[in-house]
Amino acid sequence: MRIAVDAMGGDNAPDEIVRGALLYRASGGQAEILLVGNEEALRPRAGGIPIVDAREVVGMGEHPSTALRRRSDTSIAVATQLVKDGKADAVVSAGNTGATMAAGLLILGRVRGIDRPALCGMLPTTRSRAACLLDAGATMDATAQNLLQFARMASRFMERVHGRERPTVGLLNVGEEPEKGGRMQLEAHGLLREAADIEFFGNVEGRDILRGTTDVVVTDGFTGNTVAKAMEGVLDVMTDGIRRDIFGGPLGKAAALLALPGIRRFRRAMDYEPYVSAPLLGVNGVSVVTHGRAKARMLKLAIDVAERSVASGLIEAIGAGVSAP
Repeated sequence: MRIAVDAMGGDNAPDEIVRGALLYRASGGQAEILLVGNEEALRPRAGGIPIVDAREVVGMGEHPSTALRRRSDTSIAVATQLVKDGKADAVVSAGNTGATMAAGLLILGRVRGIDRPALCGMLPTTRSRAACLLDAGATMDATAQNLLQFARMASRFMERVHGRERPTVGLLNVGEEPEKGGRMQLEAHGLLREAADIEFFGNVEGRDILRGTTDVVVTDGFTGNTVAKAMEGVLDVMTDGIRRDIFGGPLGKAAALLALPGIRRFRRAMDYEPYVSAPLLGVNGVSVVTHGRAKARMLKLAIDVAERSVASGLIEAIGAGVSAP
């Protein structure tokens, strides 16, 4: 197995990206890594990992599709093309998420039968295991039929990559009752309820996501992206507030020592690094997206996800699920 890593993508590229690849190799990872990026910049850092030269990078402020059409030698385009050409089995990137999605669609294409791709936002829960929020930003104007496909793709992902047997699926809505929501939610509820291959729980509300009420929560990309970023912001504000207002100052530091075991448990429960990386579901190849702030550990974990996705036959499972009744 070979995994192409976009070594120039992300806030901490290339140093932390290369360190993550080296960490994966040192941990006994089974895949061969290919670093894709500026060879002159990567050679002193690579530690013997093969390099595929790519001179350009899609910046965070660039329009992804336009950049990819104008410049074919960007690191994300070259890495994705390696998968298309059969020279790599997966691509991993911490770079511009829009560029990763655009490269997946333009170069790999969609799985036959899938209408729109979806980005799985993995979120920690109080049940000490992550939930998949789909879509987290790939398809803004989803239809009810799209949500059915999202649920099928996410179910296969949670089964194959995270080992969940018959993962439960919730439809994000403004209430638990079946009659709640707009036209799209009402239609999607009916489709999900009738799908024999989905363990449909019913409607869930925003408060249910971090509680881990279901393994998968489906919604349109606009809502999903807004929810994910709002939750990230709340967790950041809460963490800063605890550190500054509760455990700040001499008395706070003394209290922190007494509360240290509980603080550590909470930190482990809310640590999203092991879960944040996920494939772009619906494209015809494994393309794993991780956080733009990724450092070495998170990048290593993203490569782990790519390895499991390939080894478990995720793309084939998604394709087979399209034909389900």
